[in-house]
Amino acid sequence: MAIPATAVKQRRTELKLTQQEAARRADVSLATWRRFENDTHDRDDFDGFRADKRKGFARALKLSDTSLRQLITGTLDDDPTDEELSPGAAKIVTLFNTSFTGNPLTPADAMALSNTVDFSDFCPTRDGLFHADTPLGDEFVSCLKGEISIRDVPLLCDLPELALTHVNNHWLTRMGERIMRVGAELGEGRIPRPVCLADEYAIWIVITNTDAPQLGGVHDLFPGVLSAEDVFGYDPDFDDPDDESEGQHEWMNRMAGALLPPEKDHDFRRHDLTIMEHYGQGVYDPTDRRHPFRWFDRDDLRERCESEIAFVRLPKDEQDARTVEALNRAFPPQDT
Repeated sequence: MAIPATAVKQRRTELKLTQQEAARRADVSLATWRRFENDTHDRDDFDGFRADKRKGFARALKLSDTSLRQLITGTLDDDPTDEELSPGAAKIVTLFNTSFTGNPLTPADAMALSNTVDFSDFCPTRDGLFHADTPLGDEFVSCLKGEISIRDVPLLCDLPELALTHVNNHWLTRMGERIMRVGAELGEGRIPRPVCLADEYAIWIVITNTDAPQLGGVHDLFPGVLSAEDVFGYDPDFDDPDDESEGQHEWMNRMAGALLPPEKDHDFRRHDLTIMEHYGQGVYDPTDRRHPFRWFDRDDLRERCESEIAFVRLPKDEQDARTVEALNRAFPPQDT
């Protein structure tokens, strides 16, 4: 049954959105939004819009595509935000809402980052290694064979010129594995903890090679996940409602700022190398901590932390037994 287009307007009003704000969230022109809101009376009218615009309309109204169709045909429940979640999805929403509190990521940020990384073009693998069925793996194999330049390898070509000209294939393999591992962690909804400059580069490369997410899509899949507005009372991604691309750029910078350690915690930052390269300067001393050879110097820290975490999770009696064993190895009993 067709209903007046005021159903869309009522939904927009419930969300306290102007037509301009709704059009921005849908990533369509104001004229397109007005045509959608005023001239869409049934399913056929709705299907007359391109698929990307239909997704945008649903995103702006915080509805799934199915729910928006139900709204247009007059079959939507009274409260469209209370969509039924499967038990598994409900557990995911609860986990993200309790695990991410806005420091450094909101639940919606973490969910969006996880989904966009998981379905990005470079397909991060679960084991963090190169594989022939990934674009990075195929291109890198061709590079090792001398068929193409390292500058033709996705992701690795985003490294500074300093790295591309001062390292060998073993170093590039380690860096590629780092990128894939960071991508896998983000794709699984975990926050990677950088322990060296290589990790910081990997995080930045992964974020800059994923499209800024549409948070409305996250709410379609997982209604109830808390957004920036729920956490902060406003959405820092869209301080300027007239500039969507700037909002996406700000989101990317905020993700990098959340995942990378503060500048004061690292004397030789990625930004230093960027500025140096811009002015044609280089780091040629391999003992310099900014030289690519030194980027992995703190690999041992991650292994040590993981080992300590594994130890404290052991039962008390096993901890004591391992402590005695370690002491005996360090200070062997003297024969009398």
